[in-house]
Amino acid sequence: MTKTFGPMVLSGALCAALAGCSNDLTGPSDRGYDGQWTGTTSQGVPITVEVSAAERVTAITVGYRFNGCSGSRRFGELSLAIGTSQLPTGNPQVPSPFSNPGFGYGSGSPEEQDYTQIYGAFTSPDSATGSIIFAGYPGCGSSTAIWNASRR
Repeated sequence: MTKTFGPMVLSGALCAALAGCSNDLTGPSDRGYDGQWTGTTSQGVPITVEVSAAERVTAITVGYRFNGCSGSRRFGELSLAIGTSQLPTGNPQVPSPFSNPGFGYGSGSPEEQDYTQIYGAFTSPDSATGSIIFAGYPGCGSSTAIWNASRR
C-alpha cells in the first residue's frame, strides 16, 4: 500500500516543519521546480527526484547502504504536491531549510516491513535537501539518511 501521509510520531517534528506533510499548504513559488534532481545521500548512494511541469513530484529513486545491506528503491507514478509550510516566517523553532517549499512521501506504513519515508525541501531554484527513514528492512534493520541534490 502506498500513500502520502500526515505527521507521525517517528518524525513528527521534521514532518510538521516540511511542506507536503501538512494539509495546510500554499503553492510552489514562481521559480518552478520542474526537472530531474540528482544527488547523493549521507550513505554515499544516489537519489533522484523527478518533478513535472505541473510542479508535482512524480518519481523518487533512492539508494540505500546500511547494516551490510544495499540496493535501490524506485517510487514511481506519484503525484505529490510541492507546498510551503504555514509556519510564520522567522520562527526560531523552524530551522532552515524546512521552511522552504517541499514534499513528503511514505511507502506503506511504519508497521510494515521495507517502509521508506522521504522528505524534501527545495532550498533554491537549483538545490534541494531532505531526509530519509528506512524502517524494518528484512535482515538490515532501520537507518536514516540526509540527502542533497541539484537540478540537472
